[in-house]
Amino acid sequence: MLRAAILGATGAVGQTFVRLLADHPLFEVVSVVASERSAGKPYREAANWVQATPMPDRIGDLVVKSVDAAPEADVVFSGLDASVAGDVEADFARRGYAVVSNARNYRMDPTVPLLIPEVNPDHLALIDRQTWGEGFIVTNPNCST
Repeated sequence: MLRAAILGATGAVGQTFVRLLADHPLFEVVSVVASERSAGKPYREAANWVQATPMPDRIGDLVVKSVDAAPEADVVFSGLDASVAGDVEADFARRGYAVVSNARNYRMDPTVPLLIPEVNPDHLALIDRQTWGEGFIVTNPNCST
């Protein structure tokens, strides 16, 4: 299993990532990351859970980390708002993380794949053109995709 961190985990998009990844066969959510005002709190206290299903107990017990932390994760799913996503996602990519973004910030970057895995997995080849270092950014073509 790949270890996953979720950026913006307390927001609606971040919570959707939590819900979708909680019992995923390929990913284990090992870290939830949010703003400084949520950092240090158990996720169940920091998040105003708005999902239709209950918060997964195991993830509710995770302590929220700040964006400056270095989660022990293989992949980072970003539910950050576009107003902060650009800098934070770039920083995570520079630090060697694989970043999967839901924000619009890198959708027009010619080196960032707009990925729909079932449709265009070959676009992952664009990652080789990125200059973040060991990490990379992949985004979806639209937040509703």
